[in-house]
Amino acid sequence: MTFSKKTKTMIPKGVATLLREGTFQRREIEKEILSTFNSWGYQEVTPPLFEYLDIFSLGVEEEALDSAYKFVDRATGRIMVLRPDVTPQIARIAATLLSDQARPLRLCYSANVFRHEAENAGRERELLQIGGELIGPSDAEADAEMIVLTIEILRRIGLKSFRITLGQMEFTRGILSPFNTSPAFFKEIRHHVAKKEASALEKCLKREAVDAKTRKQVLSLLDLLGGEAVFRRAEGLSENPACQAGLQRLKDVYAILKTYGYQDDLLIDLGEVRGFDYYTGTIFEIFAEGFGSELGGGGRYDRLLKKFGKPAPSTGFALYIDRIQSALDKVSPNKNAHTWVDFFVLHQSDTIQTAVTLSAELRSAGFRVIRKNGFKNDKIAMYREEARSQKIKHIILFVEGDPKNRLALIDPVTGNKQIQNMENTLEWLRLNTVS
Repeated sequence: MTFSKKTKTMIPKGVATLLREGTFQRREIEKEILSTFNSWGYQEVTPPLFEYLDIFSLGVEEEALDSAYKFVDRATGRIMVLRPDVTPQIARIAATLLSDQARPLRLCYSANVFRHEAENAGRERELLQIGGELIGPSDAEADAEMIVLTIEILRRIGLKSFRITLGQMEFTRGILSPFNTSPAFFKEIRHHVAKKEASALEKCLKREAVDAKTRKQVLSLLDLLGGEAVFRRAEGLSENPACQAGLQRLKDVYAILKTYGYQDDLLIDLGEVRGFDYYTGTIFEIFAEGFGSELGGGGRYDRLLKKFGKPAPSTGFALYIDRIQSALDKVSPNKNAHTWVDFFVLHQSDTIQTAVTLSAELRSAGFRVIRKNGFKNDKIAMYREEARSQKIKHIILFVEGDPKNRLALIDPVTGNKQIQNMENTLEWLRLNTVS
């Protein structure tokens, strides 16, 4: 069988090949995020790429499990699954391998997840998730920590224009509790609430002869969207203790976030029903201006670890790095302006030892260096063009015929040249180049 060049470069829909720019940007983002987690006391763990389906399914929603890629383990005949989410794996690790560790546990990770999406859905089948989980605390401070961490990470990686929507599953679940006994009707209501379809929601409530008071409460969920004033509109909406407790918890979380000065980054949405059967309290999602899909999200999931045999209050969040890269590309038009190499060391054979030593010193100091033997003085224009094409910041060459073995620092773009003695070379280069 023969393949055309185009056929050879084809890959399945929903996955991507990252070239140099994209890979460089991703590694920089990953480094910044994990560094931020580390500064907050989170330790990184690495879960396996695939697990046994019967174990993994304990901690994942049915919808996520349906979208998972499954295959048979040749050794045991058991069904295995490529992870569609990382949080269930962290829950399993915390409840089993780390069950004897003191709480709270602060864990973070960077891992690819895989989900089957229809080809016309326009969504990714492979996503890089970076996230954190806080296991043990059940208070509002823990909920707020997740959101503060999210905001600090987004700002640190350069995403300025974003909004975090806050919901409260305990409150929303309390409002919808009258419909628990009718699964099909309950699902229909949740669909209309999620889509903010007021007319369709009212129509189905009337169709089922839902009383006026309950209709008003459910329909109010679509209007409980906005700033701090949402709390006032939600007060007294329901006498359900769960609603009141949930609303108070979200107020407490919001008050903590205000102490950080982050209220302008927040939007309250008490009609959020994402993860209805999974989340148990405060939830949140991240959106960026001009970008349609959520960039990540999280919330409290106090029931999850119990499924793995070790109950513990828990909260966490995950960021979708592919989408964050796309969002950053929209606000960073000069994303390709970075360089690949700091120094291009050019020399002749008689100065090879000096050039090798200098290159090693520069690399040890954190610079990116490539070295080339056989420099010819009449080819400097060619070397400058090579440096520009390879995105090299600076050329270092040893001055030809110079008994002092002085070096020259050349700008590949302008051709400007500076001459320096070999004494204190490293410090001089630090002061005269852009790091």
